[in-house]
Amino acid sequence: MLHHNSHPRYLPHMDNPEVLLMGLSPMEPLAWIETDDDIERYHRHKLQQRRQNDTKVYRTLPSSLPAQRELAQLLQSYLLSQQPDNYQLENGRLRCLPGNFSVDTEAPEPLWHCSLLVADDLVIMERDEDQYTLTAASLCSASHWYLEEKFGHTLRDIHDPIPGFHPRLSDKIDRFFMHLRPSHPVVRFNWAVQAGNNLQQLPHQEPRVQRNTPLFYRCERQSLIRLPDSHAVAFTIRVYLHPLEMLADIDGALPALFAAIDNTPAALYRYKGFDELAPALDKYRCA
Repeated sequence: MLHHNSHPRYLPHMDNPEVLLMGLSPMEPLAWIETDDDIERYHRHKLQQRRQNDTKVYRTLPSSLPAQRELAQLLQSYLLSQQPDNYQLENGRLRCLPGNFSVDTEAPEPLWHCSLLVADDLVIMERDEDQYTLTAASLCSASHWYLEEKFGHTLRDIHDPIPGFHPRLSDKIDRFFMHLRPSHPVVRFNWAVQAGNNLQQLPHQEPRVQRNTPLFYRCERQSLIRLPDSHAVAFTIRVYLHPLEMLADIDGALPALFAAIDNTPAALYRYKGFDELAPALDKYRCA
């Protein structure tokens, strides 16, 4: 379990209150990966998830190996060149100084080992005719979905369960993936509210919510980058968790959150679990 005690870095609901939104913004290439003092806990979390769940958190198709290797090399080069105070190469191992751990850069399973260097989960999408398919993933902090159910599926299939997604976003996302250029990476944010502070939020593990259940604000910072050689799309997901009461100290943050929740369409409201969170949400409305 994990949460951040620091001031929330991002509150995306303040700028984009809608739950269903592409919300893409240009990303400075030098701002690809964020490293902070929490990285050791993410590292331990990933190792624990792999030991406990194995293929439920890490899966790859053999055909994805070139893209995995390209992403691993790109990520290592980025960390060494742009974060030299945080990462150093020592005898074939890349050491993360804030986390006090190192990773073998030549080990098998390149996607898994490069994911251990960062807090982000890493996903690779590759083109198959006119669709993009999930071909490799190190996903230890899923948000209410199972990797085994989405792996090997197209973007449209992956988003099937989300109410209202296809008519509003599917065509836009397909066009975006087709036209994304290596020189123009983008970043986007998701927000949610969850019961408890587990990074890995799986549907069968959701706790029963009562009035005294502690709630957390979950923010996902996601980046999308076109890999120049394999032409795959690399998708990174960094999760930030904060106790919901932290938002009471930020002017307008809680009222904006409740306005966003209350204005969510009914089917999406249920899909996001806001109905099940309602008993616990009430006490924060009075904060």
